[in-house]
Amino acid sequence: MVCTGNICRSPMAEAMLRDELGRRGCEDIEVASAGTWAGFGNPAQPEALEVFRGRGIDLDDHRSRPVDPQELGEADLVVAMTSVHARELRQVAEDVGTKMILMKELVEMEVEECPSSEIPARLRTLLQGKRPEPRRALDLDDPMGLPVFAYERAAGEIETGVRRLADLLCGGS
Repeated sequence: MVCTGNICRSPMAEAMLRDELGRRGCEDIEVASAGTWAGFGNPAQPEALEVFRGRGIDLDDHRSRPVDPQELGEADLVVAMTSVHARELRQVAEDVGTKMILMKELVEMEVEECPSSEIPARLRTLLQGKRPEPRRALDLDDPMGLPVFAYERAAGEIETGVRRLADLLCGGS
């Protein structure tokens, strides 16, 4: 999961996906987050902590970190929050584009049914899916510096994408 500072959207997405995968018993997936302009060691924003406490998800231990080119190369899937993040990630690792998707694209993608229950096969099917036409509405807006309702809205959009991703990788809930 990648955003800018790794203190709002990507840690929310990381924590929410971990929670969703755990609920489904889909435990063979490693989830991490980073930021294209992140420093090391910053906690998640207080508003993100508040919103996620209300959802029963703990972000207290999160600490920001920048994108690591080697980790990008080793990742099977990279979920970016905006098209700007996607562009920045392609500058860090050219081949990342073949395994990158926007969080909000997940909801609109046309993905064939995968007969396999194996996660690698399901991931290949996802990455071969038909993506929606690029447009600004597919960027997940940054709530940084905005009131808590902006974090609630971002969390809702992340939740929709995370549930779709979990459905595609692990099967229905």
